[in-house]
Amino acid sequence: MFKKLLPLFLISFFVVLTSCQNNKESELDKQRKAAYVEITKLVDAGEVDELGTYIAENAVDHQLDPTMTSKTGLAGIREMLEKYHKAIPEMNTTIHSMAISGDTLFGYYSSTGTTTESFMGMPANQKMTMNAVDIVRFEGDKIVEHWGFMDMADIMKMMPKPEMKEENMMKKEDM
Repeated sequence: MFKKLLPLFLISFFVVLTSCQNNKESELDKQRKAAYVEITKLVDAGEVDELGTYIAENAVDHQLDPTMTSKTGLAGIREMLEKYHKAIPEMNTTIHSMAISGDTLFGYYSSTGTTTESFMGMPANQKMTMNAVDIVRFEGDKIVEHWGFMDMADIMKMMPKPEMKEENMMKKEDM
């Protein structure tokens, strides 16, 4: 009888053990997704001083713009996001989807707003919508690395169109 129950017991033990491990991983995944959502809210609100709760001091942001900041790590991230918020104070970001693989979170989002001053080639009072993807790597509960990818077609739509002078325009008869 014992020999017949032993395999059943072992299988049950491994099923329970495996399900417990998945719950721990999914709880960490939930925490990381919640951190990404909170970061988005803080950026939209311009509360960049609070970012240290979720981002490591020595974090590497591969999207830092050297024309906007010479700082690195969390200080550089804060400075750049302060400038974004100053130029687009009513930013509204919608996260469309998030996925996690190991220590890496992938987020797809859209941000909308109106510039209040000239910013990155856009004039003041320019409505903008930007679609982008973030890839962030965590160590523990803090982000230590970030890559961002924006839809260049969206960016080009936001840029002012150059004025065409009549002498520069080709006429049908010239073709």
